[in-house]
Amino acid sequence: MKLLLIPALLLATATGPDIAVRMESDGVRVGSELVTGAAVSLKEAGVPLLVSGSIIESLSGETLAVSLGEKQVTLGAGLRLARTADGFALSTHGMSFTVESAGKTLTADRSASFKVTEKGFDFGSLGTLDGAALAAKVASATVAPAVSLPAAQEGEGIVSPERSTRHGRAKIFRRLYSVDPLVGGEAASSIAVRQIPRATPEGAP
Repeated sequence: MKLLLIPALLLATATGPDIAVRMESDGVRVGSELVTGAAVSLKEAGVPLLVSGSIIESLSGETLAVSLGEKQVTLGAGLRLARTADGFALSTHGMSFTVESAGKTLTADRSASFKVTEKGFDFGSLGTLDGAALAAKVASATVAPAVSLPAAQEGEGIVSPERSTRHGRAKIFRRLYSVDPLVGGEAASSIAVRQIPRATPEGAP
């Protein structure tokens, strides 16, 4: 029986961790029902799915096995499988992902199209994978390594002319004048000029 829209309640009893999902030429078969029309979110199902006549996506954290005839694709969380004019496409919601089969792994950025071949899966410029089963999952987030802080140095907390900071705070020298000390012919030899600190290669006053 072909359905244009499948109510969530209809598939609530049919879906679960072991539900059979299969891409067919005229739709996506979920259990015994064939979805051929617009996307339906099956939120009440044991394994929430987003499914239409050409796409399938698991909305839970569990993996979802989808049959492509003699081949199978296992979708990780956040991955969508869609049927295209000449094959299939995997996509995420903006994240990179990996596809793995028979010990070989390819990395894709957001989306990748592929065709099913006799030996396995052809991802075009990304490469090919041999085997009857393909596992796709979102790439793990890169965690920045922890940065170790240097130990306290001897003399920490002692203020000296050579130290430009104390506990991470830079020393700032300010001199206030009631009038502009550089105005007039004596500016070159004025006390204001003589009090300007000389710069050093290290930038310390």
